[in-house]
Amino acid sequence: MTHQNRSLDKLSQIMAIGLIGIILCLIYFAVSWGFADLFVKQANYDLQQWEKQGRISQDSWKSIHTMLAKARYLEPYNPEILESQGTAYYQLYRYGAVKKIVLQQTLNYYLKAVQQKPVSAYIWANIAIIKFRLRQYDAQFLAALENAYILGAWVPFVQHAIAEVGLAAWYRLPKKFRKKGRTVIFATVERGMRKQARLMMTLIKRHKRKYVMCIYGRQKKVFAKFCRVN
Repeated sequence: MTHQNRSLDKLSQIMAIGLIGIILCLIYFAVSWGFADLFVKQANYDLQQWEKQGRISQDSWKSIHTMLAKARYLEPYNPEILESQGTAYYQLYRYGAVKKIVLQQTLNYYLKAVQQKPVSAYIWANIAIIKFRLRQYDAQFLAALENAYILGAWVPFVQHAIAEVGLAAWYRLPKKFRKKGRTVIFATVERGMRKQARLMMTLIKRHKRKYVMCIYGRQKKVFAKFCRVN
């Protein structure tokens, strides 16, 4: 065997080993993603059960927390997992521990999720909800409202979220971005009046914002009947 042939054989062996290594890596990632997906699906199913039952057990919380932690270990930068972790903590706040630290942990997960998926109107809307719960009416709250509106102005959940927290925080917005914030809130309510009018009217009445909405919407047809009759 010539020196050239030996060199070619050696190169072929190196390439084969490299190819095997790449295949093994791909298999590892595929298996990891598969397990992570299973953990997240099970956790989300259990979260839905909390919603239906309106309560949470300690064992159920531990199970969900463990599954999502495992999923995140396998996929640390997956925004869906981070979002699910945020949702789990928010549900814990709603149905379990009513502590501010739980809400802050919820916010932390949503902020991490939106870093990985900044085009998600749902995550931005959830950030706005949690910021409102924490009474943090700051630039981050405004950014969440604005981004949720830009990315999901016609999405029912997003409309509901912005209208709910926006109308409630109408007089609490800091002066420096009050005008911009109110513009986003009104624009959302206006669109909501076209898509889910009954819900928007309910929220306006609940938060006693009929006067300001009718002032802002005095030249908008979608508000004409509501402002005249109610």
